[in-house]
Amino acid sequence: MKMCIIEDATSLADGWFRALNKIISEGRKYLITKGSYEGIHRIGMPTMINFTHPNARPLFPMMPEGSNIPAPTSEEDINEYLSYLMTGERTLNEHYTYGEDLCWQIPWVIKHYQEAGHGNNHCYMTVGRPETLYYYDLSVEYEERVRVQERFSGEIQKEYVFGNAWNNTIGNKPSSQCLRGIDTWVDDNKLHFWSYFRCWDLWGGFPVNLGGIQLLKEYMASEIGVEDGELVVSCKDLHVYEHTWLVALMRLRKNENILKGR
Repeated sequence: MKMCIIEDATSLADGWFRALNKIISEGRKYLITKGSYEGIHRIGMPTMINFTHPNARPLFPMMPEGSNIPAPTSEEDINEYLSYLMTGERTLNEHYTYGEDLCWQIPWVIKHYQEAGHGNNHCYMTVGRPETLYYYDLSVEYEERVRVQERFSGEIQKEYVFGNAWNNTIGNKPSSQCLRGIDTWVDDNKLHFWSYFRCWDLWGGFPVNLGGIQLLKEYMASEIGVEDGELVVSCKDLHVYEHTWLVALMRLRKNENILKGR
């Protein structure tokens, strides 16, 4: 099994470009049999990237001047995405948000580092639950109620209902969270993140996802009272969809012959 391992990406843009080059050049091409883009191909491979300076600006990949290649995201998109990560609000057509899980955990993690000190491994922020698999199941009705309540006063801090009712709506395709967790630790007075994605679109998702996650890390580091640190990401299938192969090849200045025979 070929893997894309980059240990020293100097910025988010640097890691994105190097991963794009590796996956387009050496990734496995296969047909999607079930999913949001079933019936088309994608090229992907297991990936792990360590960003040594993820706070380097800009947070998004810049396209070569005069190339007419549209950038996959922008500063404005990333700033908006930060709200998606930190709040539980959904728009009309959203089945879920990462923020509806993370918004419970972010203030707890900040407070725990402040009160318990930096030498602990407690602060893993989970996205999704075991029952998330039922998001794909059209034969069952699934509902889960989550409540966080003060033990002594009885005051309810948070309450939320999760379910799969939307997957029974005409035109909706079942889906579940791609981001599954953000692990955090403080070392040498710096806050570091390790994020795991179960499935990840390198062109359409990676740049805005990581830009927002980096802004979240900077915010949390400031609240905890430490410096911003490194960012590690991993995914078993970082990929490029067939409908973006051409623009990816343009960015890499490669010929489409490189894709033949796979």
